[in-house]
Amino acid sequence: MAARGRPTKILTTEDLIELEKFLVDLHYLKKNQQQATMLLHSKEFHELDEKDLSLLKIVHREKIQFEQRQTLIEQIKLKEKNQQPLLTNEIEILGLLQQEMNQDLFFRLDRALESYQKIEKAALDNRIRLENEHKREILQKSHKELTEAQKKRNAENQLKYALGGAVLSAFDALKRSTENIDPEKVRNMIVNNQNFYLKVRSTELFQYIQPKAGGYFQSIDIFIKVLEELCLYEDEHEMKYYILEAERHINRK
Repeated sequence: MAARGRPTKILTTEDLIELEKFLVDLHYLKKNQQQATMLLHSKEFHELDEKDLSLLKIVHREKIQFEQRQTLIEQIKLKEKNQQPLLTNEIEILGLLQQEMNQDLFFRLDRALESYQKIEKAALDNRIRLENEHKREILQKSHKELTEAQKKRNAENQLKYALGGAVLSAFDALKRSTENIDPEKVRNMIVNNQNFYLKVRSTELFQYIQPKAGGYFQSIDIFIKVLEELCLYEDEHEMKYYILEAERHINRK
């Protein structure tokens, strides 16, 4: 299995030339940097063994980190120039820069920059984490809203399917053909039947019957029977009363 982690650094001649120049320009050197300087001055590239190269890789990595820390100085100075609020460690770094440089001060400044760099990285990581959490919350909310909308659509589709089945079942119970069935006519039929029932229920006759009949179907049955019985009544001229009333209302139109 391949090893995980940072890829192995392969130093080139150009890397070593840059490293040597970097070390020459430094005012003060750490122990491993002094050792690296001696190696670079005493050996050619092809003479370096694994131990030498291991040391040079470490010093080269420290060179890159040092250069990264040095860029923070301009960043802090810019904040001061723009009169932005400064952190405690930024004030400390600016204070060290104003003093006369010596070996102790040089390494104190580098340690302060290293500490500041870690704080900046932690703050950046925290911002990224919060942004990612915010993005996840938005995605979860969107997914939840999408899920709720999908559930609603599924429920509506299931209801439509069930209602369609109920209509077909009703047609079958009425022994009516569903061939070439017209949805608009079915809708009108349901609406008209409901309106007719509401009008029947609002009549004085039905309101009299319903509480005494004991149920919807009994009420309808009695209502129809009473209407049929009323149709038998005649006046002295043997004219059916229902005909007289029907004609009277028809003629009002």
